[in-house]
This record gives sequence, C-alpha cells and structure tokens, in this order.
Amino acid sequence: MRKLKLPSGIKMPGWGQMTEAEYRANLNGLGIFFGAVLGFVMAGTETLGVRDFAFTLFFTATLVISILYVNSSRSRISYTLMTAGLIAALPFVLETVLSPGAQIPPRLQPTLAVWLGIAIVVELMPRAKEDQGAQDNQPLR
Repeated sequence: MRKLKLPSGIKMPGWGQMTEAEYRANLNGLGIFFGAVLGFVMAGTETLGVRDFAFTLFFTATLVISILYVNSSRSRISYTLMTAGLIAALPFVLETVLSPGAQIPPRLQPTLAVWLGIAIVVELMPRAKEDQGAQDNQPLR
C-alpha cells in the first residue's frame, strides 16, 4: 500500500495492513477491555451458592481461554468453531449444572459473543509482512 506524503515531507502510515505491534496492541486492548466488562457482567454472581458460583466461573474462564486461543493457536478455525458453539450452548449448559432457580448473568453470553466476534475480525484483518512491519514502526518524519 502506498504511503501518503504530505507537503512538509511527513509520511502517514499506510492504512489497511496491521503491523505485528498493532496486532498485539489489538489483542491486548481486547483483553483489557473485555476483562473489565466481564467484571461488571459477573457482578451479580456473588449471590450464587458456592457450587453454582464455581461452575459459572469455570465455564466463563474456559470460554475466555478459548477466545484467547482463537488469536494464538495454530488451530484458529477449530477454536473459533468450538468457542462459538460453547458460547451458543452456554445458557443450556449452565441451566443444566446449576441449582434450580440460580440466576445466570443475563449479559454473559452476549459479552462473550461480541468478544469472540471482534477477535475474529482482528484475526481476519490483513497484516503487513515482517520487513514492512518493521519499516512501519519507525518514527514519523
């Protein structure tokens, strides 16, 4: 992709391709943001019994790790499909293992689904080649 040259000689970075540093920044930002959102979403779980809380925490942690694997594993497609299926099945799974009447956090499933969706978008975005990425990380002149 061509770089835009401004009259003063300042170069704007090319748009459309992420460098490795930008890719890592995306993943770090997603982790920080959705970690905070999950803290908010899980706020009502303190009313669950110990067993129900442990199950909810276990399944949520499993899904978070699976989402992280979507961007980190060599088996990205497999993890994407597995994670999407587990997120879709989350209410059924939790209703099956939790005590009758236990409240599942209502925004847990959509939060995890949006996180997975954005992780997939980041993964599908074009990336610069290694040597081009190193060039793009140089200070603007």
